[in-house]
Amino acid sequence: MPGPSTPPPPTPSDHRHEHQKEKMRWKQFSLATIGLSASSWLASVSSDQVVLDLPQFAVPSSLPARVTNYLRTIDISGTITREQLILHLRRTQHDSMNWYLPVEPHRAANLSSMEIYEGKANKTGGPGNRGLKIEPMGYDSGKEIHVIEVEWPHPDNDEAVITINSHFLGLTSPRPKYLAQDEGAKQGLYWEGDLLAGFGALKGTLTDDAQVKIKVKTPTPRVFQKHAPSGFDVQQTSGSNQVTFTSKINGAKLSDEPQVAHVHYFQPFPLMVIGNLTRLVEVSHWGNNVAIEDQIHLENRGPTLKGSFSRVVHHNAIYSRAPGATAHILTGLTLELPQGAMNPYYIDTIGNVSTSRFRPSMPSTATIGKNQPKFKKIKEAKSSKLELTPRYPIAGGWNYTFTVGYNLEAGRLLKIHEPGQYILKVPFFTNALDVPIDLANLRVRLPEGAFNIEVYTPFPVTELQDDLIDKTYLDTTGRPTISIKKLRCTEKHAEDIYITYFRPPIISLQKPLAIAGWMMALFVIAAGFRRFEWKIGHH
Repeated sequence: MPGPSTPPPPTPSDHRHEHQKEKMRWKQFSLATIGLSASSWLASVSSDQVVLDLPQFAVPSSLPARVTNYLRTIDISGTITREQLILHLRRTQHDSMNWYLPVEPHRAANLSSMEIYEGKANKTGGPGNRGLKIEPMGYDSGKEIHVIEVEWPHPDNDEAVITINSHFLGLTSPRPKYLAQDEGAKQGLYWEGDLLAGFGALKGTLTDDAQVKIKVKTPTPRVFQKHAPSGFDVQQTSGSNQVTFTSKINGAKLSDEPQVAHVHYFQPFPLMVIGNLTRLVEVSHWGNNVAIEDQIHLENRGPTLKGSFSRVVHHNAIYSRAPGATAHILTGLTLELPQGAMNPYYIDTIGNVSTSRFRPSMPSTATIGKNQPKFKKIKEAKSSKLELTPRYPIAGGWNYTFTVGYNLEAGRLLKIHEPGQYILKVPFFTNALDVPIDLANLRVRLPEGAFNIEVYTPFPVTELQDDLIDKTYLDTTGRPTISIKKLRCTEKHAEDIYITYFRPPIISLQKPLAIAGWMMALFVIAAGFRRFEWKIGHH
């Protein structure tokens, strides 16, 4: 994110990435800024990483704040469940600077990201919404909830509005679990959950006059079944893809029993998940190039295909364009590659896959020439598009492993901060629309001779190793390598990783000197063999 000015460069102690194993990590939103170059490369990175180690914690009987208005929106239109919770809070303890946010265990186990803002915020927070400090307190085994302590926005104000944006994976499941090839119109997803999302476990957290409303958004208005618990009414307007649950009893009494609802609805798209994505990035100073290669294991986690697959039936369904006929089968995927991507390739275990189309980002017309009145100046597109068609349609329960690679000019990702110091910007992964990733692994190979390596991530990661060495073609000492792993990734994590390192210019001579040394050694050996007398005896 560009800023108005460039702050001083970071010191090694600033924002150093801590190596910590996680059972669950929660994102901290007090952001710090690091300066990247004279051209004002700026990146927002978390200044702290909060780790939930599941210590035992008992919620006090007297809560510091109560909920007066509860509005929750749940978007279950795809593989990723996106939630927004807007709370109106009233403080009961005037000297308290925090309040407690409960999270159910099964939601905590599937949490991908969580953001907490002051005020009513949109999906990305907005410029007027301040991120609040959070700290996991532990697990209350009696109430069976995880507890997070959240900063109170204004110490002088006893009322506050809080927005919580969360992404979850695996909260919906296919129903039915098996479908024949010609039954795509019957593909459904099933969602079930407590409408109070953990607040029901905290007795007295809702006031008597609390207004509670939950909106569940489905991809289409076609809902097979919906169920409301005893404390709620359910309503769906004709032609609307929104199911609304509204409380019909006293707010404080809603926590007397679990308020579990479920929605069974039609899913018009295949449920695609990337089980494993491994990205390899190689930086070359000599070639002025950054090579990126992604190994992707794509899975269709929709209803498992029942019976055998017929290409004749599949093509007939495509040409007939019957609604939902191919809803459970993936036939294509589009990836957005970075601006300026060159020489892309798409291969699988068999070899090159020719059924793809690359749409490069058009160069700016401003670079064509100054005296070009016929052309209107057009900015270069922000991304290139690679449209992939797998070698075979991916039906429910099937998977497909393939590799996508491309090159970028080093100047697009690599900047010189000062002589000998470089700053590399690497995208963590290439986002595909509504396709989450179970495990993303980024592996960055720096040039030989790089040292004093620092890594800056905009989110907590599962594992980070910065002391690896990889040896490739014509290497002598090997390339310093960084490995970063992250579980449960969504589009929120398709951000840039920043790596700083030192490499003196003299190190660039290491490879040509090594090659020259080998050539000289071969020349000396060959000369020695020519001078050696191979004949037996004397003439």
